[in-house]
Amino acid sequence: MKTLYQSGNSCLLFQEKTAFLCSRQIPNNKIEAISNWISNLSPEKDCIICGNHSQMEQMVFNKLLDKMVPVILVLAEGMRNEWNEKITSALNSERLLIITNCNENVHRVSYQSAYDRNNLILSLADQIIVGYCTPKGNIDKQIAGKANCTSL
Repeated sequence: MKTLYQSGNSCLLFQEKTAFLCSRQIPNNKIEAISNWISNLSPEKDCIICGNHSQMEQMVFNKLLDKMVPVILVLAEGMRNEWNEKITSALNSERLLIITNCNENVHRVSYQSAYDRNNLILSLADQIIVGYCTPKGNIDKQIAGKANCTSL
């Protein structure tokens, strides 16, 4: 098992978590479904585990922070030393945990680190929401056979 590096509120690991995964390229008609899903989330009852590498992941992550929904951000690269104000605020208010299984020498997201990140997300999640997955793509393969998975 790889080492897990973390920063933030580790207590989030012990509550029910919903993973959000989405392929990098998505059809336009899925954006509304993803936005509707986010609008139904609440800070009192939800905790989302996601990445923030792709454009859609970044949008979801930022909307979760804006709504003050607790988030576990899983990186596909090493832990950073500095974060923007929005992320720092979420860390300081204990609404965010940032984790990665990449050491500080991994500065770029690779195919393998993204694949490993998705596996880590899936291993920590109680439920899985898929915004969209490319047929026969990596996410499609990684969620195959998972009973706790819902596609938007």
